[in-house]
Amino acid sequence: MSFNVSHVIFLLLQKYAVPIPNNPTISREERKLAAHVINLIEQATTGYFEIEESEELENEEDGDWEPEEFKPFDDFVLPSHQEVQFGDRFVSRSDMQDAIDYYRGTKKGSRPLSSMTANFRWITSENHLQKLRKFEKEQDDFKESRTNMLKVLGNRLYEVVKEKLDNGVALHDSCLTTIAQDLNRKETKVDSFVAIQTWITKWKKSHRIVSRKVTKFTTRKCMINKEAIQKTADDFVQNARREMSLFAPSMIFNSDQTGIQKELYSARSLAWLGEKVVERLVQAKSSLTHSFTFLPMIFMDGTLGPKAYMVLSEPTGHFPPSKPIPNVKNLVVRCGKSHIMTKELMRDWLRTCVFDPSVSKRLYMLVDSWPSFKDHRAIKECAPPGYDVTIRNIPPHCTSLIQPLDLYWNGPWKNLLRKFTSYVLNFHPDFLIAQRNNEIMMISLLYHQISAHYFQPFLQYCWKKAGYTDVSSPFLTPTQFCFGEVKNEDCKKRGCTSLAFIKCARCGDCLCFDHFILKEQHFCRYH
Repeated sequence: MSFNVSHVIFLLLQKYAVPIPNNPTISREERKLAAHVINLIEQATTGYFEIEESEELENEEDGDWEPEEFKPFDDFVLPSHQEVQFGDRFVSRSDMQDAIDYYRGTKKGSRPLSSMTANFRWITSENHLQKLRKFEKEQDDFKESRTNMLKVLGNRLYEVVKEKLDNGVALHDSCLTTIAQDLNRKETKVDSFVAIQTWITKWKKSHRIVSRKVTKFTTRKCMINKEAIQKTADDFVQNARREMSLFAPSMIFNSDQTGIQKELYSARSLAWLGEKVVERLVQAKSSLTHSFTFLPMIFMDGTLGPKAYMVLSEPTGHFPPSKPIPNVKNLVVRCGKSHIMTKELMRDWLRTCVFDPSVSKRLYMLVDSWPSFKDHRAIKECAPPGYDVTIRNIPPHCTSLIQPLDLYWNGPWKNLLRKFTSYVLNFHPDFLIAQRNNEIMMISLLYHQISAHYFQPFLQYCWKKAGYTDVSSPFLTPTQFCFGEVKNEDCKKRGCTSLAFIKCARCGDCLCFDHFILKEQHFCRYH
């Protein structure tokens, strides 16, 4: 449909019927508003402007908000229906006729309400008797009200939608329209009913249904078995807690592999108001689709394993001898033709990270149900003499409920990487994060930070959230401490006048980017 500017001006003049001055003195605010309206009209005439409607979730804590009563249309009569509503029940016309016969089957002319209620449970008030007498008088011409039938349709629509939402089915306004029309065709049969958008919007508002972003996807099998999965998870935690009571917290660890994009960016950014396409820079597009695998160890006492495992992908499956990787003490870096963990890499991880001399020789190993982790014999074969390892596999579909790394550690860890990436792109674009050695150094330094003793309460909380312990105390996340505490601080290195970029969780010094990773690698010796 074409856009006519004159029609918009006509509507504005209708809305604000005021005389137009010949030579007015226009204020700055008025000029700004006029310029904004002109800009909107120009965008509309060129086709670059669309009017969008959005729905927001109401905050129930802000006042005593009450939904409006659902009133679809005004009251007028329908063609005859086979059933008539009495309270919350629908009664057939034959049952109504039986009630009339009984109602009149006495020498007194009619029976009292108490007698009718005793024999016909759907008759509960004088209004019901009045409706029955009206039916007796009009018979085939008796008509139920349209309002009542639309209320019934609205209630039935709610029942169907609730069931679908409880089962995890994705719904949109078009789905509601189809469901409402199908219900009307099969059940309520309201004449000339069309589930227009206005009707759907009022119905959603009255039932407090809004459009929300999907935060998690799951299979139908998992959704149907949700209660059974939750019970399996709860039973596993209870049994694990009993077993863990026989181990010191420093002997109990959880490990899980997580894929990390080579460049992590936030999905949001500041932009100009009204900007339709928000385009932002990345260092390499391939970094948004290529990942590496990271495998940490988190102990119940609030510490991390002395070494984390990192798997990169190389075209040949080997690191080129001409470009050796940096020697970092807190990472074991391996590569393959892809970054996917294999059983052989799992064995290497066990030998180099799990059975490290600094780790206890008696271990309680909590891992997921990855097939290689379920091969307990292969795991124990990797243990050196004198090691005793107890392996427990979290049941399938339960990792998101009871795995400490999944529940809390992975998110803050990736957020720490995301903050680092954002800073680099803004202030040090020459530092290519996706370049292999830069990436290894970044991961090593940030893992060194998150391993600090300061974050012990944060790491213990991961276990509490999963239900394995009750130990908890207040904490700041790594991002909050390392980047939120810097503010307007200068770099603490002698002679450096640069603005600080990060606060070390070990020594407490604020450091610029150069003294954290470029000129020096800040592997602080403090705990």
